[in-house]
Amino acid sequence: MSSIREVAKLAGVSVGSVSRYLNGQQLKSQNMEKIAAAIQALDYKENIIAKGLKNNRSFSVGLLMNSISSQFGAEIISAIEEVMEESGYSILLSGFKGDLSNIDRKIDYLMKHAVDGLVVFVSEQDWDGMERLAELPIPVVAINSPVQVLGIDQIHVADRESVAQVVQHFVKTNHQKIGVLAAPQNDFVARERLIGAQSVLQDYPEIELTTVIGDYSRLSGYRGAETLLQHDISALLVTNYNMAMGALEFLHQDKNSKDKKIVLAHYDYTSEMAELLEDRIVIKAPTRKIGQLCANQLLSRMNDKAIVEEQIIVENEIFGL
Repeated sequence: MSSIREVAKLAGVSVGSVSRYLNGQQLKSQNMEKIAAAIQALDYKENIIAKGLKNNRSFSVGLLMNSISSQFGAEIISAIEEVMEESGYSILLSGFKGDLSNIDRKIDYLMKHAVDGLVVFVSEQDWDGMERLAELPIPVVAINSPVQVLGIDQIHVADRESVAQVVQHFVKTNHQKIGVLAAPQNDFVARERLIGAQSVLQDYPEIELTTVIGDYSRLSGYRGAETLLQHDISALLVTNYNMAMGALEFLHQDKNSKDKKIVLAHYDYTSEMAELLEDRIVIKAPTRKIGQLCANQLLSRMNDKAIVEEQIIVENEIFGL
């Protein structure tokens, strides 16, 4: 009996491409012709239909998230897709672009496409629909969810602890005035990171912590750094990648910040602009690891629904301490 890997090999495409073709998704016409020819040559069409009917599976999984275009999300999606393709699954990706009223509709869309499992990347505190996810007849894995729900696997990144570690380092290296450029606080991850910074100051009442809230954009990072430098800070922590790039631009251009030798700590997922400042601390979320853990956990739950849900904590990497 032929396998999906044999079809992919004969057609000269990836396993994921064959899976997407079988699920009715559009590919390049040339690839679709190659896959169709390979299926016919190997008599695979009858086999996959029989397998799907027998196991009641569509061999697709849904992924629901806010910002598909973010660096953090893109790298996690890539890792999830890689693991899923190796197991013959395709990904149906759906984003709601910050509009919480669209989430239920997006879930309905994915369920109508009979996905076998669902990855949810919804960190907005204002969304109260997590309970609905527990009622779905498929396994669900949530990444950085603000709500604990029975029956749903959770993957959390230890952001609060990582930020606290960085701010504690600032304090121990004699920084009396510290600036924090944080993301909007309606987001669970953004709140966790700011709480991590604030928690350290409970033990150091003499330390002055000044906070500016940006809007995720590079421009708000630039302006936020400019504002914080006016408070005579000597150390700056930026909790979002895009805003960090804006802050880096300001520090690189501003003569006063160079004279003050501002110590910068920020989240980063690439080496972009790494050469601009020597004295930096970088927090890197292991996005590839997060995606792989998420995909493997979902595969395990789809293959054995008797498995008890888990909460997995992922540590960040911190460079420059």
